[in-house]
Amino acid sequence: MFHHLNNPIYGVLIDSIINDYLIRKCNYNTSSYPRIALVASSYCDYFGSPAYPSMLDVGLRVVKLGKNSVMYEVGIFEEGVEAVRAVGGFVQIWVKRSDNRPPAEGLEGHVRAALERLMGGGKVGDDDKAKL
Repeated sequence: MFHHLNNPIYGVLIDSIINDYLIRKCNYNTSSYPRIALVASSYCDYFGSPAYPSMLDVGLRVVKLGKNSVMYEVGIFEEGVEAVRAVGGFVQIWVKRSDNRPPAEGLEGHVRAALERLMGGGKVGDDDKAKL
């Protein structure tokens, strides 16, 4: 490390917080769940670098929820610093594991309900915090 986080680390943080939420709140299991979430696009914009080994605060929200798609956004902050250090995210398309096609009925109700909790800027409780 060069007293900052290398760029690939941001992608790992973004992917990890999203997957942590899906596993804990949507009961998503990557090996046996009947649907899989494919990443259609991803991005990360950098505004400043946290000094390594600072502690990070990472926030997750859902920007848009479609019939079978979800657009996530993640803010990465350095603990004790108000300004965001990076913002990134990705779009997932949920498809059936059997044929990689989006199901006609859309997202399952419990998945949609869990993802809706991350919309609208509401306060998240300790129960929703990721354990990365």
